[in-house]
Amino acid sequence: MKTLVVAAALLALAAPLHAQNATDQMKNGQPPAKTSAATQKFVKTAAITDMFEIQAGKLAQEKAENQAYKDFAQMTINDHTKTSDELKGMNVGVQLPQDLDGAHKAKIKKLNSLSGAAFERQYKTDQIEGHKQAVALFEQYGRSGDNAQLKQWAQTTLPTLKTHLQHAEALPRPAPATVGSGKRR
Repeated sequence: MKTLVVAAALLALAAPLHAQNATDQMKNGQPPAKTSAATQKFVKTAAITDMFEIQAGKLAQEKAENQAYKDFAQMTINDHTKTSDELKGMNVGVQLPQDLDGAHKAKIKKLNSLSGAAFERQYKTDQIEGHKQAVALFEQYGRSGDNAQLKQWAQTTLPTLKTHLQHAEALPRPAPATVGSGKRR
C-alpha cells in the first residue's frame, strides 16, 4: 500500500515538472518532444499559406485592374492576417516559419512579373488551387488532428476558407490574351 501511495505522489509531482520542461523548451526555441509530425506539418503549412495569401493579396491590390480582384484581395489580406495572428498566439509546440517556402516564393515571383489581365488570370488560378488545398488541409486536421486547440481552430477557420474559395471561383474572367496581330486566343 505504501508503494502505491509513493508512486501516486511521484506521478503527481512529475506532471508539473513535465509541463515546466515543455514551457522551458518553448522558451529556448525547441518544441516539446510530444508534438506529432502531423501537427507540425499542419502548423507550418497553415503559417506559410497565410504569408502567401497576404503577400499575393498585396500584389493584387497593386496590379489587378478589376475592382473585384482588389476587393477579394483585401478580404484575404484581412482574414489571413487574423488567422496568422491567432496561430502566432497559440502555444502549440511548433516553431513557425518566418518566410515562404520555395514553391510559394516562386508563385510570388511569377505574380510579381505579371500585370493586368495576365496577372488576374494567374492570381485567380493560384487562389482557387491554394484555397482548395487549404480547405482539404483544415478539414483533415479538424477531423483527426491530435492537438485539441488546433483542431478547434481548424474547424472554426474552415468556413472562412470555403468562403474564400467560393469568391475566388466567382472572380470575373480576365480579358483574353492577345497575340501580336490582335487576335484573341
